Amino acid sequence: MTNSLIKQYVMQRNVQNLFIVIFILTAGLLSTSCSDDVVNYTDSIEGLWIQEKITEDGIVMNLPLEEQSVKLLIESNGVYRTYTKDMPTNKSSNGTWIISDNKWLDITVDKWTMAANVLNLAPANQWKKNHFRIRFSILSITDKNMEIRVKTYVGEKSFSTLFIERARPIVTKDNYDSLNGEFKTIKTYIFSFRKQ
Repeated sequence: MTNSLIKQYVMQRNVQNLFIVIFILTAGLLSTSCSDDVVNYTDSIEGLWIQEKITEDGIVMNLPLEEQSVKLLIESNGVYRTYTKDMPTNKSSNGTWIISDNKWLDITVDKWTMAANVLNLAPANQWKKNHFRIRFSILSITDKNMEIRVKTYVGEKSFSTLFIERARPIVTKDNYDSLNGEFKTIKTYIFSFRKQ
């Protein structure tokens, strides 16, 4: 009898401890989900953004003229558009966007890469265009400013529509190694925008 009473007591204590653990976990989850500190970036990101600067591995980049006037329009329907202003020829691009887990900005872009055997091809055939999705880490989005970060190859940053398409050079024996090296070198880029 004594052994069965001890077993029954131990079992009751284990059940009580289990309920206490479940209660604590449930209370913790409820307090986290009800927190006012969580910002919904989807609501904040829509609108017209002006690119102010880009840093490469922490150093502010000296941007060509075409990248100094980039505007990014993020629409509520999941489409974004970029364009330049005050340029002899306006350049524009568009794609889709989505925010994942309230910390990633996924956008689709056109990506240009050098074709295989590029030196044996006519200039018009040296570059291939693909459409792909790129993921930015959201550093911050407020009603006035946005900072997003991406780690990518220098060549992909230079020749993808992030956020404006740059001219692609004719590939020659003189510049092949340099261009090829850009597609093998990874850097971290931070894009800073202000809302208009």
